[in-house]
Amino acid sequence: MRLKKRFALSLRNNLRFIPDEVYMRMCFKAKLHYDPDFEHPRTFNEKLQWSKLHYHNPELARLADKYTVRSFVEGCIGSEYLVPLYGTYASVDEIELDSLPEKFVLKCTHDSQSTFVCTDRTEFDFEDAKKRLAVALRRNWYWQGREWAYKDITPRVIAEAYLDEPGRETPTDYKFYCFDGKVALVQTDADRFTAHEMQYFTPSWEQRGDINHEVSDHKPTEKPENYELMLELAEKLAAGIPHVRVDLYNIAGRPYFGEMTFYTGGGYDPFYAEEERPDRLDCELGELFVLQKQNT
Repeated sequence: MRLKKRFALSLRNNLRFIPDEVYMRMCFKAKLHYDPDFEHPRTFNEKLQWSKLHYHNPELARLADKYTVRSFVEGCIGSEYLVPLYGTYASVDEIELDSLPEKFVLKCTHDSQSTFVCTDRTEFDFEDAKKRLAVALRRNWYWQGREWAYKDITPRVIAEAYLDEPGRETPTDYKFYCFDGKVALVQTDADRFTAHEMQYFTPSWEQRGDINHEVSDHKPTEKPENYELMLELAEKLAAGIPHVRVDLYNIAGRPYFGEMTFYTGGGYDPFYAEEERPDRLDCELGELFVLQKQNT
């Protein structure tokens, strides 16, 4: 993680004295350059902020936790879609490098920034990874964007299998934007830690060329093998939830579960589209997002 980003995370963690709604309005205006309407939200990002404040379904914490969600996935679609797990650790001191294979992934279960990929143990800076993971374990991700689902997650580190996709340094991530159990948009992220390629597609795999935000100009991502199965799995996992983004991988035609995200981009993603209508996708997704109030 870059020094600038680490500094920003630490700064936000020290702004706990600012009330949630005030903090969220400040971040929203700084990122998207307009004042949000939390009372009558219209856009996707406004509704994500509203959900942070009002949709407090206790199940969200289990599903946002990268460890506890595994039991949900196993019961919903089957354990064959889970990435093999090598270990779960409450402290970085419990991680033994010699017990792990040549290639593996270390990640925190309670945030979205602490992932370390090892493709060669002889070249992997294990001590640096441990130091950064130790810092992350002391941080409550909730305070970064006031994302309610993360507030009470128990911090842990997990070691998972490295998914090897030929021709890629890291496997392509397929992100399914689901609303009440139906996929409305698919985002692909390839080589996200190096030459990041981001593209958007309709559920029928037609490229959304009207979206300009951070989208690469590379040739369109090929439709993955067993794509229809991936759609089916994403919608099963998203059933009964007003909105969730289900992330999957596809290795040699076999889907693997990545994670479930309830606040894409923290609710501050510009989703810029055509010049004459820069908020087009933000509004489009907002129309699909039917809000439900639920407090614990």
